[in-house]
Amino acid sequence: MRDRTFESLNSEPCCYFDLGVTSNLGDLDSRFEMFSSNEDDTTSQGSAGGGAAASAGAVTAVAAETEGDEMAVVAAAEQEQEQMVSAETEEHIQRILLAIDNYTRQVSDMLDAGRALFKDLAADFEDRLCSIHKEKVERWEEEIRELRASDAANEQARALLHNAQLHLLHTVRD
Repeated sequence: MRDRTFESLNSEPCCYFDLGVTSNLGDLDSRFEMFSSNEDDTTSQGSAGGGAAASAGAVTAVAAETEGDEMAVVAAAEQEQEQMVSAETEEHIQRILLAIDNYTRQVSDMLDAGRALFKDLAADFEDRLCSIHKEKVERWEEEIRELRASDAANEQARALLHNAQLHLLHTVRD
């Protein structure tokens, strides 16, 4: 089995398949060109050739018949190659579709794992953020309690000093 390159009309390779056929595609092209050139020769001779054209036409007819048989064989070989290529192509397409399914399954699994990871991460983040908020609020509430206690102590001291001042003023006047 040999690797074959199917060429497009402009002779650029377009597909690569292992056809298992050892005939040369160039031979098929040359046979087609030969057949085409024979047709061109017979049509260009026209009726001006006289008897020579008639005998050449008979030879060309025999050659065309032989070429027709060869073309039928070539067409059958090409059809067999197309069937082989089609089977190989279908097998390759099935492998690609299987790869797509496997990749899709992998992506789906990764998405599920990512969602679970982010869900856990989000829960941890939420817990941590809530605990930070709670700690900060507790510190501020403690600071408020300390300020109130300090303010209450200051008010008591101010009231005591005010009472002492009033007592001293009354004592001095009396």
